[in-house]
Amino acid sequence: MKNGLTKVAFIGSIIAMFWVGTSFIIKKKECDRQLLLEKAVPKLKKFTLIQDYPFSFKKKKKNDAIEYSKQMITLNRGIRYKFYAVKNDEFEGIPIVYIFNNEKQEVMLGSSYNTHYKKFYDEIEFECKTTGNYCLSFCFQDGLDGCALGVFSSNVKE
Repeated sequence: MKNGLTKVAFIGSIIAMFWVGTSFIIKKKECDRQLLLEKAVPKLKKFTLIQDYPFSFKKKKKNDAIEYSKQMITLNRGIRYKFYAVKNDEFEGIPIVYIFNNEKQEVMLGSSYNTHYKKFYDEIEFECKTTGNYCLSFCFQDGLDGCALGVFSSNVKE
């Protein structure tokens, strides 16, 4: 009898590992850059895609800081840019896009979320006043788990 229970426990653990492994694989497939890109392209309208940035994070632990993905970009004076993120609806987190004046993120120039009014915006349109390096930063509201694609575009046709 003891030997039979050991076999059942062993087989059960193999099935559990397979199930967890399969769930993990399915989760990874849900965060598919190509599917998110197909969702992002129609939002470009008169803008031209310059770069896309996939980002995903697990839900933060209670005392941990919210994770961010930073991308340095070069913007040119006089050009209008559009930044936004499309989310994978299978995940809870709502993506937020920020643009800062530099890598140190000293001055926030725009955000897709207004913390004062607790309002989300679909995109940030930004007309560059000074040519230089800027920082795009992406995260998920309240550090929830999420998968999204950040989009960097301009109204200049390449």
